[in-house]
Amino acid sequence: MLRFALFTLPMPHYLDYGGTNLLRRLSPLLMILVCVTLDTTVIPVFYGGVYTVPLTVVAVFLIGMLMGRMSGLLYGTIGGLLIDITTGTLGMMTFFFMAVGFTIGLILYNPGERLRTARRHAGRKRVQRVVWVFALYALGELALFIIQYFNTADLRPIYFVNIGIRSLICAALTLLLRPVAYAILLGDNRRVPTRHREVKSF
Repeated sequence: MLRFALFTLPMPHYLDYGGTNLLRRLSPLLMILVCVTLDTTVIPVFYGGVYTVPLTVVAVFLIGMLMGRMSGLLYGTIGGLLIDITTGTLGMMTFFFMAVGFTIGLILYNPGERLRTARRHAGRKRVQRVVWVFALYALGELALFIIQYFNTADLRPIYFVNIGIRSLICAALTLLLRPVAYAILLGDNRRVPTRHREVKSF
């Protein structure tokens, strides 16, 4: 019976070389590519106002908090480079996305976290995510504003109001899309214990 039970144990995800696992590994890159496409070709057709928040940065936030700081840094770099290349912002978005992806992963990533946490902790976790995403996005926009100020020398209070509104929009989108991103990026891994799911070394 013990021998039979050992052979029926679920295989750890890092030993599964099937197509599903390969698609799961590519899902962060595909998410970034889809968001960059929407940001640069689709959304500007319908709306190009001051309250536009790049979906790519929302994806970077989600990847960082769900997959860790190094994944946030990597895909923040990829997403930022693609945005810079398509819009000609000369590296500003790359640094912005790298910084927020790494920082959000450093602060909020928890490899043992489940999508369905206890109700008494769920509300607090949501508040933490909203606060940190709002703060990091606002700091990033303020840094970009300071850089642009040296070129334009234009300082108006409405700029800071717009930064606050965009930061709220980014935090709300991150909170709303997190369950979808969890299913795309992690999928069935939520049923695998942390000790099987996390690989320290090879």
